Amino acid sequence: MTNWKDIFKKETEITNEELLKYLDKDISEDEMNAIEQKMAISDFENDAIEGLAQLKSKENIIAITNTLNQQLKKQISRSHKRNKKRKIQDQQWLIVAVLAVLLLSVVGYFLIHYYR
Repeated sequence: MTNWKDIFKKETEITNEELLKYLDKDISEDEMNAIEQKMAISDFENDAIEGLAQLKSKENIIAITNTLNQQLKKQISRSHKRNKKRKIQDQQWLIVAVLAVLLLSVVGYFLIHYYR
């Protein structure tokens, strides 16, 4: 693996066109064997093909994947917006407040212990 940050990227990835051709059995035996070898390497892709094979209308596969991708993009953009709202905008005031509390704690400690 050349890039350690990209742990999910594989060299043997099955393309959408290959998946559709495999499901329609519109490929040669050699191509079918190559796709099956790629499926044997990845459990995820094997499960994906099994799930796609169970769909009754093969024509809707592209429409379903486009809909799922759009929903996923919406969900991701919502979570990014939510994360931006959660961030503290004025961190300088936060630092000043924490330092003030620490200073008051230290002063209070010395006042209590030295004026007994």
